[in-house]
Amino acid sequence: MVTTVYLVRHCQSMGNIQHRFQGRFDADVSPQGQEQLALLGLRFRNESIDRIITSPLKRAKATALAIAQYHPQVPLAEDPGFLEIDCGDMENLLLTDVAKRFPETARHWNESPDLCRFPHGETMEQVYARVNAALDRAIAENGGKTIVITTHGGVLRNLYARVSMGSLSGIRQTEVFGNTGVSILEAEDGALRWKMVNDLSHLPEELRRPPTKFAFYLEGGEPI
Repeated sequence: MVTTVYLVRHCQSMGNIQHRFQGRFDADVSPQGQEQLALLGLRFRNESIDRIITSPLKRAKATALAIAQYHPQVPLAEDPGFLEIDCGDMENLLLTDVAKRFPETARHWNESPDLCRFPHGETMEQVYARVNAALDRAIAENGGKTIVITTHGGVLRNLYARVSMGSLSGIRQTEVFGNTGVSILEAEDGALRWKMVNDLSHLPEELRRPPTKFAFYLEGGEPI
């Protein structure tokens, strides 16, 4: 019995275009994000979906609703397990400010994100455990069905580390997925495999954000 999981990163938010480390700051959707949502909804219009699950933050919920508009009969639920990283005192700071105020954590993020301990927030070990428990729960509750999960870049990096590398340390080899990037994960007999990763084919080039190494920078543009 195969369970199909569509994992979708949220649309572009105002925090994305302002180069902020958003965390759980509930930023609004940007104008370009609205354009992305219209095209994402059309992409899913004719897909067969049994359930939609979303992070409670606005940028993720807007992404879920863009898909749900063509599937009014499909249940939609929020799951805080798919929330973005609780980055504590770093929340919603400009990337340049993070580098200056929290150089040790910022350096870990750039070089060894599995060792990150966010001040007054989560450790990356806690994030990895939380988001993978949420994924396992979603699969267990929807065995043999097709579900859509709309979530965040940090969540997706942790899920990718597990499925592709088998451990949290694999996050060192992951990249940030594009806004509204679509990935497909198949679960069967306890095993997980990627069928598609970070597909942006529903967007024209001008609306795509290519995969990036998301790093903190100092004012001069150099990594810390």
